[in-house]
Amino acid sequence: MLFRTRAGFGLEFHLERDAYMLCVDVFVGGLHVNTWDNAFYPPLLVKKLTDELRRFRTPGARPAGFACDFLEWGECTNDVWAYAFPDGDWIHLACRVHGGGAEAVVSVTRTGFVETLEQGLAVAEREWGVRRGVSQ
Repeated sequence: MLFRTRAGFGLEFHLERDAYMLCVDVFVGGLHVNTWDNAFYPPLLVKKLTDELRRFRTPGARPAGFACDFLEWGECTNDVWAYAFPDGDWIHLACRVHGGGAEAVVSVTRTGFVETLEQGLAVAEREWGVRRGVSQ
């Protein structure tokens, strides 16, 4: 289940892969930024998506230095440096994968960016509930 696009900013959920974790591939500008590990701990992913939505849902003043750290979502994204540059109706994303040297820069609409995060959060919250039921 892919939300948005791999060429811009996208989240691709693989719900059938793990009974307790959420397997999510994260894409920025065509770069698959978490190829080494895509199994997120559900409560952490819910928290991180909620935090990102809080920061980017409404246009605001540019942060000091013009960039916010982005994709600090736990172990699965530890190997990527990612920054988001809010710019009115646009979010500019830049990232580099540690060790591999791969990098990407892409501009996405704030609306599309937020919708992708909202859709991902809805799936993460629903699936977290399902997985809690499995573990009880």
